[in-house]
Amino acid sequence: MGQMKYRLLRPAQMTEDLWDAFAALRDARGLYDDPFFDPLYARLVANLRTDTRIAVAEEGGEPVGFWALHRRPGAWARPIGGPFSDWHGPVLSAGTSLSPRDFLRGVGLLGMSTFGWLPQDPGSETRLRLAGANMTTVEHGWAGFIDEQTRRWPKHFKKMRRLARNIERDFSECEFRYDDQSDETFERLIALKRDQFARTGRHDVLAPAWVQSMLERLRSAEGPRFRLRLVSLHFDGQHAASELVLQSDKVTHGWITAFEPEMAQYSPGNMVVQMMLERMAGEQGPKIYDAGPGLDHYKRHYSNYQVPVGSGVVRARSLAFRPDRLLGQAWRSGEHIIPGRAAQLMTQSRRRLDQICLSETGTLGRLSGLGKAFGRTRAAMELAESGQAD
Repeated sequence: MGQMKYRLLRPAQMTEDLWDAFAALRDARGLYDDPFFDPLYARLVANLRTDTRIAVAEEGGEPVGFWALHRRPGAWARPIGGPFSDWHGPVLSAGTSLSPRDFLRGVGLLGMSTFGWLPQDPGSETRLRLAGANMTTVEHGWAGFIDEQTRRWPKHFKKMRRLARNIERDFSECEFRYDDQSDETFERLIALKRDQFARTGRHDVLAPAWVQSMLERLRSAEGPRFRLRLVSLHFDGQHAASELVLQSDKVTHGWITAFEPEMAQYSPGNMVVQMMLERMAGEQGPKIYDAGPGLDHYKRHYSNYQVPVGSGVVRARSLAFRPDRLLGQAWRSGEHIIPGRAAQLMTQSRRRLDQICLSETGTLGRLSGLGKAFGRTRAAMELAESGQAD
């Protein structure tokens, strides 16, 4: 094997030959079937964020690894398109022994904060917190799938049959759109999601201008293994629920979902997922639905297998201490040392801060988000100290 060489390139430095090599490495391994590993996604985000970099590893003069990411201050990396990249990590040749840790070190980065890490090596599996991403395959047909899920979750699917009868009773028309091209539906979905962020106190990751531009460009972007799809459910012409998904040729990745609060009694979000899966089972195209990690009821009831996904910090060096990274390291240590509710609040606050750092590229946006986050954390800690918090 030849000597390994590394480059950290701005998108403008990526030649078409390199983009083609990126796509070829991705296409060669089923590990990277999820649409977030498509170079088209990286190129689209690169046109909107100046901190985008493409790490390239070459061995014997041939590319063996590509890694689309954002280079942040302090030689730190963030996932490409974060906080929207539910899967991320390097795209590596099956024949290379290159580890993600060595890849980061080779391009001069200290590490990466990650929340949707694709485990590819023993090191990441032992250093990160692993959860199960909820996956669904309908490759063997709808009848077999729904029979098996009903056997596993009889109460849920009995409820879904009852809700279907209620919808038929209360509405004259129930319309499911598998490929909704309507601007009105798209705008309603985004508005509902932003309202949800406001109600729950979460940072509005849909507010930054680059995010809004990304979503608009994704609506018209399409490649051999990449496209955006909007699925929706309408009762008597009124929007009930919708989900924005990213697709490769093999995987439909659940992404942004919302429903009308006044329609909650009909579980329209569950209805959208169930109808989408039935449609996937009966048509050409992806047969795998990726709902991501979490214990949401729809994920549990419609998933039939899981794959590991990691979160935490991937370090290029075990002792990569710098003044601008010490606060984050101390905060994470405190989460393990401080007992009880305070530690939980610290973890929640860090995750909120991560969302701000991922989505806000401007100083004003970050300061505003940080101010709100610290205000919520202080209020929650005061409640915890007074014994009023749950």
